[in-house]
Amino acid sequence: MIIQSLVSLLFAVGVVENYDAGEELSCKRRHGGIPLPLGVFTVQKEGYPDALPAIRTALSHVHTRSCILQGYRLEMIVKDTHCKTSQGMKALFDLIASRPRPVAILGGQCTEVNEPIAMALKYWQIVQLSYAETHAKFASSDSHELFPTFFRVVPGSRNTNMAKCKFVNHFGWKRVGTVKQNDQPRYALPHEALTTRLEHGFGVKIVHTAGVNWEQIETVGAELDELKERDVRIILVDVDEEMAATVLCAGYHRGMYGDNYVWILPGYHSDRWMNKTHDNCTSEEIKEAARNHFSVEFALSRRDVDTKIVGNTRAGDVWKEISDLDPNNTWRGYLYDGLWTLAIALSHSMGENAEFSHHKMIEAIDNSSFQGLTGKVKFANNERLGLVDIMQWSDDHYVPFAMYDGAEDEFRIIDSETKGWSPPLDSTITERRREHISSLLFLAMSLLALIGIFLALIFLLINFRYRNHRFIKMSSPNLNNIIIAGSICTFASVIMLGLDTRIVSPDVFVWLCYMKTWTLCIGFTLSFGAMFSKTWRVHSIFTNIRMDRKAIKDSKLFLILGVLLFIDICVLVTWAFISPFSYTVTELPHIPEDNIVIIPEVEKCYSSHSGVFQAVLYAVKGVLMILGCFLAWETRHVNVPALNDSKYIGTSVYCCVVMSVLGLSTSVILQERVNEMFSLASFFVIFSTTLTLCLVFVPKVIELARNPVGNEPRAYRRGLMKSVVAKTSQPMSPQPRSDSTGDLMNKAESENKLRRRYLHQKSTQLWDLVEKLRARGDTQFLQQGK
Repeated sequence: MIIQSLVSLLFAVGVVENYDAGEELSCKRRHGGIPLPLGVFTVQKEGYPDALPAIRTALSHVHTRSCILQGYRLEMIVKDTHCKTSQGMKALFDLIASRPRPVAILGGQCTEVNEPIAMALKYWQIVQLSYAETHAKFASSDSHELFPTFFRVVPGSRNTNMAKCKFVNHFGWKRVGTVKQNDQPRYALPHEALTTRLEHGFGVKIVHTAGVNWEQIETVGAELDELKERDVRIILVDVDEEMAATVLCAGYHRGMYGDNYVWILPGYHSDRWMNKTHDNCTSEEIKEAARNHFSVEFALSRRDVDTKIVGNTRAGDVWKEISDLDPNNTWRGYLYDGLWTLAIALSHSMGENAEFSHHKMIEAIDNSSFQGLTGKVKFANNERLGLVDIMQWSDDHYVPFAMYDGAEDEFRIIDSETKGWSPPLDSTITERRREHISSLLFLAMSLLALIGIFLALIFLLINFRYRNHRFIKMSSPNLNNIIIAGSICTFASVIMLGLDTRIVSPDVFVWLCYMKTWTLCIGFTLSFGAMFSKTWRVHSIFTNIRMDRKAIKDSKLFLILGVLLFIDICVLVTWAFISPFSYTVTELPHIPEDNIVIIPEVEKCYSSHSGVFQAVLYAVKGVLMILGCFLAWETRHVNVPALNDSKYIGTSVYCCVVMSVLGLSTSVILQERVNEMFSLASFFVIFSTTLTLCLVFVPKVIELARNPVGNEPRAYRRGLMKSVVAKTSQPMSPQPRSDSTGDLMNKAESENKLRRRYLHQKSTQLWDLVEKLRARGDTQFLQQGK
């Protein structure tokens, strides 16, 4: 008897679990025993499950499969509350009035019945253990004061909230949105606790909480619009079944469903709410919006069916036994564990001489710890710490996805069921992508620029080596050197244009801003200015010939070039002092992709007034190019290569103008596309510069190869004479004699043309004599003539 009493005590405090009294102890059961009245509240009407089959099974197992309550016999006093407050209070008073008074009450399915009964029972110190109450008011901060003797064996919002937090934390989601039903405290109260725990316990940001209710049902769409506007992808919902359908319908019409969204709903242990036709959605549309959503609900039973539970029986066998009696009863597992909880607590609270202690019973329930049909039975602050299932809606049915064990504070994913779904991001990721010039493109253009520089150096060497050659000497070799120097600068600007902070530091990048601007601007002025000066000299010689015209020396051409350089330097220096360059990163238009918004960034040289100074430089260069085109057109008939390369220089001028206009236009249009802009700008610079060098120097190389000594001066004179005569000589046809005014005018014009031809011929002879003097080296005579 002492051993049996010890075993009963150990069961009561949870030290001994799953004890098999039939195998290790021979517990002598008696048909009689001291009766212990146990009040049972049920709802005996249609639409409510019958609680008695599961309770009777549990009671039978307590009496036949354990050694607890030796010498006692539990007797049920069943009362029907009809799920009404009045009927519930009447049932309570009937129990209180009965003798002997019940030692505990199992039951209470409806909140409107449980609340007043639980508040009243504290005055009689009678324990009430509910198997179906999940309302959050019984877990509030003042619940222990209001309902000190009320317990519930079914897991409440404390467990489901923790399961949601663990679920969100498992996938690393740090921003979520929520939807709560304001007019339902059953959902609003646990929602407040959930958001507080998420923010302060798990560091999850609640982006927005959408409040919905039936009185303002038309605002559901606006609340979801706010969630979508704030880029909320993970949405936790605490609403009833009908409101859930309304919310998902509104989400369907706003595209808030699919692989990029996660809806986490309360568990209703049913999917009938999705099959109803909504005012604005069909059931198919609601199911489409609900595809892959998650449902968080208390577990109906434990999943490890082979575990031996209290009474030394397999969990699977017990579950099958009570399910065969009533398969549609959601609470059957908690009815079974609830009766065992009270039986074990009673065995601990019964003292000598059959004295019953309410305080000991409350303490015994708080300290309960045994393996039950619904998991480990354990309480904290009158709350059951139990199992929570996280189910996922897939292929028109719920499948287990994860579970949370409140007793062990353990969360785990059911690996075998996670196929076919991958967690989305909690928001659109903003990825800043620095746009750099392609390394391959930069190397290719730099190589071409270096080839151009090498070619320019070859031409410079030739020009210097053969500077005394007649053909080279008469083409102004000093100006040719200026063209080469400008070309080298423009080639170098291509290399500097492709350098960025991958290669140099931001401080060096600022210096590169100045260097590439100066080299390109001055290089253009040197090359184009030298060609412009030579073209202007050709135009001056062959379009305005006078008998007293003096020769145009190279020094005058250098003066023109110096003026152009002075203008550039003044503008560039003023630009550097008034609006210096700085390193800046500019954001380009965003590029949306799946769950990602790419923000391209471009490194730029920023100057607050760069537009003004660029406009000044463009204006100066534009005027210069327009004048260059005009002079090239005016001298298009001149063909004296040895004198000034007029034909090729004119072509070079046209090329530079076209390439400069195209390069400027594409640089402005494609400034946000770094690769395209760099490739086209580099191409135009390299192409126009290389073409200019080739047009100016390749004919000279050919002439040097054909005539290395330079001893054919008459060929130059013939070219000069041909150019002069070709411009003005036109065939004249005989005109009939007439005394009319028109005839006199024609005659005067013909005479004028003849005199001009004579003048041109004399000028040709003069140039021929000048060449002879130069060949003889009689510089003193030439200076006296000047």
